[in-house]
Amino acid sequence: MSVSIHDVAKATSLSCETILEGLVTPSALEPEVVRHIMQAIRNTGYLDTFARWKEAGPPRYVAIVSPWLDSAAGTETYKGIDRAISALGLNVIPFVVQTRGSSSVREEVLQAILPNGDVDAAIVHNMQPSAEMLERFAAAGKPVVLAESRADYAQSVLLENSKGMSIGINYLVSQGYRRIALMNGPSTGPEAGSVASERLIGYLTALQRRGIPFDETLVFESRNYDIEAGFRAFEYFYGRGPLPDAIFCATGDMSALGFINAAHGEGVRIPKDIAVMGYDDLPVAGLVSPGITTIRQRHIIAGAGALVLVLEASVSGKGENLVIIPELVARETA
Repeated sequence: MSVSIHDVAKATSLSCETILEGLVTPSALEPEVVRHIMQAIRNTGYLDTFARWKEAGPPRYVAIVSPWLDSAAGTETYKGIDRAISALGLNVIPFVVQTRGSSSVREEVLQAILPNGDVDAAIVHNMQPSAEMLERFAAAGKPVVLAESRADYAQSVLLENSKGMSIGINYLVSQGYRRIALMNGPSTGPEAGSVASERLIGYLTALQRRGIPFDETLVFESRNYDIEAGFRAFEYFYGRGPLPDAIFCATGDMSALGFINAAHGEGVRIPKDIAVMGYDDLPVAGLVSPGITTIRQRHIIAGAGALVLVLEASVSGKGENLVIIPELVARETA
């Protein structure tokens, strides 16, 4: 039986997140923790799990299927995949295919990947493949790992979106904000995002627990997760009259940055006139002024985890999911 990342975590009494951090972002940990992780990896024989991908010769391929190639959060996820390949010394080439947010293109891409003998596995990012397609991959012995969604016949890397929203709402309420707007991705429609749906549910649940009535006019949905989406959200709220007390940009830090820039253009002060919270904790969130208060997602760790899980599954079959716990990063915008 091959060794899994969960086995290494048990051997070290650390979380899977920390094991992955030791592999792909070791500078974030104390040196003695990194040494402890590396010793456990050697002692458990974990690297033997990846023996077939460490052999010389033609490389093997892992497909990464994603709605968009220019997503800032997606770029961090791909970075994690690449770092894991390097840290583990694998002879693997990841290739990314975008679906442009189309469910039909998604299924066509997966259908093309399925019979390809050079592709060992697939990572599907922020999308929900059909149950039939996942069953076909499982029957073919070609594992699929879902990043940021879950389904039968596939393992998942889960980012606990509802918990992240709860953490954010609780923080904003603790700072005295009550009229809290939400900028979110599409939660309904032919290709509604599972992430957007989970974040909307988390928002609604957190408001209810705090005794704050839901106001549907405080929700703005955008198909995109970029700076331009933040500008559009500001126009929406600015044009409706009094601004909310705060806005939770669940579409990510880039849209939060767009909202802030649009607000500055109209003389709206952040956070005095409206507080802004982002999501993801992309590098830009701590580099701009004012720094963006946000929810840290650790996409690099999630990407590394997705690669590790999908290759482990190629050896020993479907295993446990990996859960990445979000956390608050308080800066100046809220």
